[in-house]
Amino acid sequence: MKQVGEVLERTGRYTFAFVAHVALGLLLAGLLVAAARTLAASTAWVWVSSEGAVAPLSSPLNWTGALIGWFAAAWMAYLVVGWLQQTLEGRRPAFVAAVGAALGAGLPLWVANMGLALVILLLPQRSVAGAYPALEAASLAVLALLLPAMVFAAARAGGFRSALMRLAEALGSPGYGRLLTRPGFWAAVAPLLLWLVLASRLGGLGLQLDLDRPLAAQFYGLLVAEALRGFLTTVVGLPIVAAVLRSVYDVAWGSPGEASATPAPPAA
Repeated sequence: MKQVGEVLERTGRYTFAFVAHVALGLLLAGLLVAAARTLAASTAWVWVSSEGAVAPLSSPLNWTGALIGWFAAAWMAYLVVGWLQQTLEGRRPAFVAAVGAALGAGLPLWVANMGLALVILLLPQRSVAGAYPALEAASLAVLALLLPAMVFAAARAGGFRSALMRLAEALGSPGYGRLLTRPGFWAAVAPLLLWLVLASRLGGLGLQLDLDRPLAAQFYGLLVAEALRGFLTTVVGLPIVAAVLRSVYDVAWGSPGEASATPAPPAA
């Protein structure tokens, strides 16, 4: 229990350190996500209120929101990977290199989630609702199992290809499976898993038209709600993600002074 307490305390310190280090970048990320969610809400509202007369995929609002959302994701990857590499390796990567490292490190997780999404598509319609919680739990489990290798790759890679090589090194390192049984590792991962579950409950558009009330008021209320939701979930969630990744790195691979060029989990 002492190790668990130390890990949680360290994760809390990393959260505040990340906020202090990238405060302006974090604010920009929150504004970008707020803009993307607002445009997505506008597209969905126009589609619902027009009874499907406008196709969302052809809407300029939809594509603009998607582009802003993609840039927001890239910017957040740059903030997290840049902070990890600066605190662990003493170097600040370029934007393209940091985003490439994040993409390479996260590729196995993306493939696994695509496989789970395919399972949902192949299920009978009546079984999807019942199977979704199990598939969500499976996605979180895959994330936890891959996280030590992913954070190692993101922290030490100089781009997409380099991240794939680092990922293979980490997954093939001796003792990788053993580190997944440590209480300290699960204490480090727990805040991220809890936040992802909570964030999924906070997301989603609530588009229910009340024809007895002015539609304009409902529309602007929805936009404000989505903008606030996107901003708050970003400025709260991104520091949690960054702190957990750094804490997982410490538990799995050792502190910067202890980490070696050859990946091998430190002794328990």
